[in-house]
Parts: sequence; C-alpha cells; structure tokens
Amino acid sequence: MKRLLRLILLTILGLIFSLGIAVVFPVIAQNPPNKIQQSQPQPVLTLVQSGKKYYDAGQFSTAAQFLQQAAQIYQASGDIARQAQTLSLMSLVEQKLGHWQEAKTAIDTSLNLLEKLPSDKELNRIHAQVWNSFGHWQLAQGQTEAAVLSWEKADKFYIQSGDRVTIIGSQMNQAVALQALGLYRRAEKLLTQVEQQLYQQPDSPLKVTGLLNLGNIRRFDGDLEKSEEILTQSLTIAQKLRLPEAESTVLLNLGNTELAIAQRAEELKDAQRSEQYSQKALDFYQKAIEIATLPTTKIQAQLNYLAAIIETKQFTLTTPLIEEITTSINQLPASRVSIYARINFAKSLLKMSGTSKQIIQILETAIEQAKSLADPRAKSYTLGTLGAVYEQAGDIYNAKKNTQSALVIAQAINAPDISYQWQWQMGRLLQAENSTQKAITYYTGAFKNISDLRSDLVALNPEVQFSFRESVEPVYRQLVDLLLRSPTVDTHVRSALPNRDYLIQARKVMEALQLAELDNFFGDACAKPQQVNIDQLDSHAAVIYPIILPNRLEVIVKLPGSDNLRHYANMNISESQIDAAVTQLQKSLKRRSTSLQQLKTESKQFYDWLIKPFASELETTKTRSQSQIKTLIFVLDGSLRNLPMAVLHDGQRYLVERYAVSVTPTLQLLEPKPLQREAVSVLIAGATDAPSFKKERLSAIDNVAVELEGIKANTQQNQTLENQEFIKKNLQAKINKTPFNIVHLATHGKFSSNPEQTYILDWNERINVKDLDKLLHLNYQRTTKPIELLILSACETATGDKRAALGLAGVAIRAGARTTLASLWQINDASTAEFMVKFYQELNRKQITKAEALRNTQIAFLKESTHRDYNRPYHWGAFILVGNWL
Repeated sequence: MKRLLRLILLTILGLIFSLGIAVVFPVIAQNPPNKIQQSQPQPVLTLVQSGKKYYDAGQFSTAAQFLQQAAQIYQASGDIARQAQTLSLMSLVEQKLGHWQEAKTAIDTSLNLLEKLPSDKELNRIHAQVWNSFGHWQLAQGQTEAAVLSWEKADKFYIQSGDRVTIIGSQMNQAVALQALGLYRRAEKLLTQVEQQLYQQPDSPLKVTGLLNLGNIRRFDGDLEKSEEILTQSLTIAQKLRLPEAESTVLLNLGNTELAIAQRAEELKDAQRSEQYSQKALDFYQKAIEIATLPTTKIQAQLNYLAAIIETKQFTLTTPLIEEITTSINQLPASRVSIYARINFAKSLLKMSGTSKQIIQILETAIEQAKSLADPRAKSYTLGTLGAVYEQAGDIYNAKKNTQSALVIAQAINAPDISYQWQWQMGRLLQAENSTQKAITYYTGAFKNISDLRSDLVALNPEVQFSFRESVEPVYRQLVDLLLRSPTVDTHVRSALPNRDYLIQARKVMEALQLAELDNFFGDACAKPQQVNIDQLDSHAAVIYPIILPNRLEVIVKLPGSDNLRHYANMNISESQIDAAVTQLQKSLKRRSTSLQQLKTESKQFYDWLIKPFASELETTKTRSQSQIKTLIFVLDGSLRNLPMAVLHDGQRYLVERYAVSVTPTLQLLEPKPLQREAVSVLIAGATDAPSFKKERLSAIDNVAVELEGIKANTQQNQTLENQEFIKKNLQAKINKTPFNIVHLATHGKFSSNPEQTYILDWNERINVKDLDKLLHLNYQRTTKPIELLILSACETATGDKRAALGLAGVAIRAGARTTLASLWQINDASTAEFMVKFYQELNRKQITKAEALRNTQIAFLKESTHRDYNRPYHWGAFILVGNWL
C-alpha cells in the first residue's frame, strides 16, 4: 500500500491535469503575533510569497531557492516559528522534486525547532502545517499508518488554533490514506463527514475548492455519479460567487468525470450512454476553455478536449485545436505544468499517428525545460515518452536509448509508478529484437512494481488518459505471452513445454491479474490475498487456468503434487473467436427451446479447447491417497467467466458427470476451511413480487415461498425474512444478532462489470455490491465466524457484457463469504425452488464438499424424466460455485 498520494498528486495532477487533491501550501501571515517574534522585514515575506508563486507555477527548484533564503534569514534573526514553518513548506517542494531525504530533514528540523517554543494559537497552526507536510512525506514513502497518525495530529492542532476550515483538507488526506490501508468503511465515514461539513459552510471560494477536491477523490474511487453530483455543487457556487478561474477549474474536472462515465459505458457496450456523456465532457471542456483566466487552466482544458475528440474519433475538429494548442503551449513559461502539457500533447498526437519530427521537437523542448528546472520526475516522463515516439516510428536504437535514460532517473528517485512504464517499454523493445530473455527480465520488473503499487493504480483508473485496460493489464498478458512461448511451434498446436519455472511464474502472474481486475472493478484494493497451497487444501483437486491471448488460447493445469504443471496451447484462435463462441453458447443455454444436440455441439468446442488435451491425465492421475481427482477448479479468464464449466461436453458426457466443478477468481482469495455441518445456521430471505422488481421491470418470482419452505424443512437452525420483511434494515439486524454461516437470498439480482450496475434487490430497493460488506459482516463476530456460504438463487449476468461475471466475483468478495452459489441466468423458478431444496438435502450429507453437493444436485436433474425437461442445462447449468469448494 505505497505512494498513493504521490501518484495522485504528481501523476494525475501533473500529467493528466485533473487538478485533484490539493496540497495546502499555507501563506505566512504578514503580521505575526508578538509572542512569536517581532514583525520581520518585508523582503523575507516577499521571499516566501515568491516561493509560493513558483510552487504554484510548477517551478519547484526556483521555489526551493526562495524558501531556502527565507529560512536562513529567519534563522539568523532568531524567528524560530517562522523558520520552522518555512522549512515545512520547503519539505513540500522537495517532495515534488523527489528529494525525499532533503524533505525529511526539513520536517525533522521544523519539529525540533517547535519543541523549543511555548504553545499558543498561532504556533498550533504552524504545528498543524508541519504535521500535514510530514503526513504527505510518510504516505509517499509507503508509511501509510504513520501518515494517518500525522494527519490526526494535524487535526488536533488545527482545532486548538481555532481553525475548523483548513482541517477539512487534512481529513481528506486521512481518507485517502485510509483507503490505501484498505480501511474503506472508515474512509467512507470520514469522507461523508467531510462532505457534510463542506455543505454546512457558507458559500465561499474555500468551499468551492473543498467540493472540487472531494469530487475528484470520489472520481478516483470510481464513484463517478457521486463525483458528478459534488462537482456540480462546486460549479453552482463558483458561478454564484462569480469566480471565473474556479469555475473553469471545476468545469475541467466535471469534463474528466463525464468522460470517465462515457468510457465505462463504452466498455459495457452502451453506445447511447457513451455518446451522451462524451458530448457532456466536450461541452464542459469547451466552456472551461472559453472562461479560463489562467493560461495553464486553458491549456489543460484544451489538451483534455483534444484527447476526448481523439477518443471519440471526431478528427475533423482536431486541426484548428492543434494549432491553438501549439500557440498556447509555446507561450507557457518553463514549469512542470508546461512540461506535462507538452507530454500530454505529444501523446495525443502520437495516437493520431502525427509526424514523428513534430512530436520529437515538442518533447525535446520539454526535456530542456526539465533540465533547467532540475526536475527529475518530469525529465523521466519526457524521456520515456520520447522513447515511445521512437518505438512507434520503428527506431529501436533511439527508443531504447531514451527509455533506458528515463528508467535510470525514475529508479534513482524511487518512483515505481514511472519505472514500471519504462520497464514495460524496454521489454517491448527488446522483444522486437527477439531478445526474449532480456525482455522477460524487464517485464518481470514492471510486474513487480505494479504489484507493489496495487492499491495506488486503482486510484488512477477512472482518469482521462490512464486506463487499466491500456496501461496495466497488457503488462500481465504480454509477460505471460513471453513466458509461455516455445521454440517449437506447430501451425495448429504447440506441444513443446516452456521452461518449468516460467510455467510457475505464468501461473502467478495470472493469479495477480485476477486480483488486479477485481481491484479495478471496485476502484479499491479490497481483496486480501494470501498464499494457498492447493495440495494441502484439497489433494483431490486439479486447477485449470485458461489464458486468452490475442492470437491463441493457452491452458495451464495444476495437477495434484508439488509443482505438477501441464501446459497446452491452442494456436490460431483469436480472442474475438473465443468471445463469439462464448456469446453463442450463452444464447443457447438461456433458451429453453435450444436442442440438446446443438448445446452439446457448441459446448464440445470449449471441452476440446480446455479439457481434451489433459483428459487422460485427469482421469489417470492418482493423488497421495491413491484416489482419483474429484474436483476441477477453474480460474477463468476474460469472457470464459460467463460460462458454466459444468456444461462442457466431450461428446458422451457433460463435465459435471465426471467431476465436481467450481470456479474461483484466484486461489489467493480462498479461505481453506470446510463447512461445519453440525452447526449450520441459515438466514433465508426472499420476495415474490416486490415493488423493487416493478421499478426494475422484472417479473415476479412465483415459487419463492415454496423455495423458502423447502429450505426450512431441510435445515435445523434457520430464520426467515419474506416479502415486506425482506429489507436491508432487517437483514442487517438479523446478521448483527446471529452469526449465520449460510445466507440464502431468493431475489432478483444482476452481475455486471460495472459495480454501479451490480446489485441484488430487497423488497424496496437495490443493494449495491459495494454495500454488501457493510450489510453481511457487520459486527466483531464476523472476524471469527464469517459467512460460509452465500446463495443467490435468482440472479443473472448483464447481457452483452463479456466481463459481467466480474460482478459475481465482486459480490462473493465484497460479501465476505467464503463461498458463493449463484445463477448466471434467470430460470423457470419452479425448477429453481426444487433445485435449491435438493442442494440443501445434499449439503446435509456428511463427508461431502459443497462442490460435490452441487454436482449431485445437477446430476439428479440430468437423470430427470424428460417430460419436465429438467435434464436440460437450462435448468441445472446456470448455477456455479465461486470460492471455497470444500
């Protein structure tokens, strides 16, 4: 959990101009109280004010020079308080420059100086400012817990000084740090408190800025609708108070939020919503350009406008805008803002396949500015971007030269958020020269840095020019691609095995990618990984990892036994072919009328891809107890997550007829404990025809009463919430009072790759996936007695969303349940009720795992007489087990 604030402040604020969380750079009062020191000569105040001016302009080295002079004058005159305050400002400047030791020394000196002085209101304010600076330094160094404590100290000093306004900024910092620690409920509570405090403030420029910063934090969290709401409030106040510069800044950030919503809609194949919000973003950017009073704000809006019209392929609008930006950017004085403006401009031109000569000139100017400012971070970004330009032009020599220089600088200032990008770039360049081993080394370095930055990268995801799909996921997949390559290649099937160590590494990388995708889904690193030895967990299970690459499908199988790995590659199968086959089989499974022959033919294709190459080994492999493999665990990739593996057919039998089947997002999230059947306690809840169903235009579930009564008859300890009683408040009360180990919800729900559209319905409203952790593990008992099994019997995946099953995995994790049993599509609810009753009957049997209980239930349906057609996969295939199968 490292460097989150530095990433947000330096990468987002600088490189993509979102103007997010602001570091408060306090102004030293011109008439300090006599208790501190007699009034200082005007020149020293001018030095401090000049330092602030250059800081705000992004000219940090110059700012440092002015502040250093001011600190020396204060020291010579014996003004200890002002010396300490100025040094705390120096620390912020040194942090911007990546001079971490110098920044720490300045803070230490400040704190030592303040210890010599008696306390009063003004000194308390200075204490607060120093602790605020220290908190920023600690968070940037990965000392997140310490940063929270520092900001808590700052809060106390602000209160003692009577300043209850500036404290809001400190509390925002705390919330960001708490998120980095994974303490999301505490962070949410604090942010809600900050939001209420801001709304209670009278309308003022400070309130506008506070709402702006809070709106940006919400965007970083992925709560885009909330971000839009808060930023709109900020805009209304800025317009009311006639603050054109603040208004233009808020418009710029509203544009960023609207574009993030549009990009999310595009991923979900919602073309109409994507177009609507893209246009809203363009409108906000255009208004920001028109009213901006500062050239830096104007150029930022112009650059984001350019990036947006390139994203939406409105290329006819680019020519006049490019000319305007060129003129504006050349008028900017040298600063980090102007350097990042040039980088941003170059990246946009690169996406348009602009001329290399023009882009190189833009970046060479930026490099000279970075040198003159002694700004290593900006220099690294510029050199690395220049390397990318040469890469696209096919000039590998100059691409490597500039990328290596950028990497050396990034590593020297301990900036892994930059380093991984240049390691990835070097890996691509080396692979272009067929230097696979060297490429793997650089890719591995990039992968390790991304893993260290896990919680930080999710905070960058919603932004305009940082996309998980473009900037993070490819690192994992391209590394796996290299690891699994082999010198011996057949035109259809590659049978030669990669290096054994590479197979182990590829498996670990795919596990990490699954975690990263879940982090990206939630906008926070909520999942807590732990190392699990599958052989100790279940010696009768094999784990199957399908890996979808652009031009082939790789499969790794972990058989029982230490590092007992097998590998197979289906060559010349593209990702689009796999997606099309998944879509077709989904449609067939969801139609009750689809012929069994068609289903078996379509599902056999996936059996041939995923199981057939290993079928004989799966059947003949003996475990340590000399028994055969009983369970297949799938760690699925891409659109394959939307398919139930139990329905795969080998031409004679379904896979479930041979094995129990379960899926897991990653083995690292498993709680390796079986269900304790002698103490089963079940909370059963559901609704037949709730008002919430009508709001969502969903049909009634007629057999809910039959389902609930059947479950009650097959469980000894149970409590029920039915129809009007099934509301969130009652659910929370029941779970708080009784440590249920099974929670069964017979209600509509939807799984989507959009967390805002992943929910279940109670009697009145949606229960969003992000609220499940509050709902299902509320009290201290849940730390030792988590929910063993969450059952969602009437849910479905979103149509047309190839990553929809991410929502199901998200529900499982957010709920804190060890295992989740859910349906992938809506089924005739009479058969669902019968299916669930049978499942509980199987679950009551001793010496049987949850996966085996599900398998036995599915086989019972398969053996049904055909007059009820329950033998069709439509009825039994929808149910999948996610998580711990034991």
